[in-house]
Amino acid sequence: MKKSLIALSITLALFSCKKKESNSDFTATDVTGTSIVKGNVNKNVITPNGNGGWTNTNRVNMSGVVVTIKVNKGGASGLYPNSTANGADVYSATTDANGNYAISVKSNATGVSALITIDGFTGTQDTIINNVTKTGLYATYFGTSTTRTLFMGQNTSFDHNFTATNVSSNPNNFNIGTAQLSGSISLNMVLTTKTGTALPVVVGGGTNIAVPAGITVYMNFDKDPSILATKLYTTTTDANGRYSFTFPTVASTTPGFFQNATVWVADYASTRDTLRIVNGVSAPTTTGPNGVFGNSTTTQNGLFNNEIRNATNFSFNGFTAN
Repeated sequence: MKKSLIALSITLALFSCKKKESNSDFTATDVTGTSIVKGNVNKNVITPNGNGGWTNTNRVNMSGVVVTIKVNKGGASGLYPNSTANGADVYSATTDANGNYAISVKSNATGVSALITIDGFTGTQDTIINNVTKTGLYATYFGTSTTRTLFMGQNTSFDHNFTATNVSSNPNNFNIGTAQLSGSISLNMVLTTKTGTALPVVVGGGTNIAVPAGITVYMNFDKDPSILATKLYTTTTDANGRYSFTFPTVASTTPGFFQNATVWVADYASTRDTLRIVNGVSAPTTTGPNGVFGNSTTTQNGLFNNEIRNATNFSFNGFTAN
């Protein structure tokens, strides 16, 4: 009897060891890998065709376009096809300066179904002449999507060529020409006069001198005939404090076009110096306190075709010392 009990104990111990070893054979493993989805995104532009006309079939690369990829976790074509996993993995990227994108996606050996979406956007259909881009009318660029089967270790490509669909247009009766607006900008300085040994006398109101070269001048034109919206222009003053704008406009009486311009300069940090006249002769200037000349604005209306609006002069008058 004692021998039987010992034999039974040994048998149970062996069975227990074998069962434990058998359980380790069924450890779950994640048999997924990665796939790379990459591509290029571009849009069409208008260019000369070499025969005096135009073509809209040439293309430029688009940066900043959003690309997304969705892979379901469960289901027959999901990442884990034999599971009851819910939800999806979503990957996203934007195109670089060359219109390219690349997204690393988790996939498996049997193949996962990936929904690739390239978002559309609203922009302008531009014209390129001699490598210079001229902004065109607003257009809609419709996105696209496709479904690809991705296998781990294998890559796939998906490109998209956007084609513009205009959302605004220029009426054919527009008579587009040009206008010019020019003037000068001055600084208000202190002026003193002195005769003989008398004390200097400050001249009331001071005097205006030309601003230095390189001062930025801004112009808002209320309706550009190409984009049918307000357009901002900038220029800089020359050595005599002068500025000039040449810009497209329409003929007088064109419906819906007032063609008004607001011209301005921003705050200008400088010194307010004293100009001296001694015995009727200009003397060396005395450097004044540091401070800021306040911004200044002028408005010109009715800038239609062939208008040459000169002597649009204004000045920095208000000065606040530091």
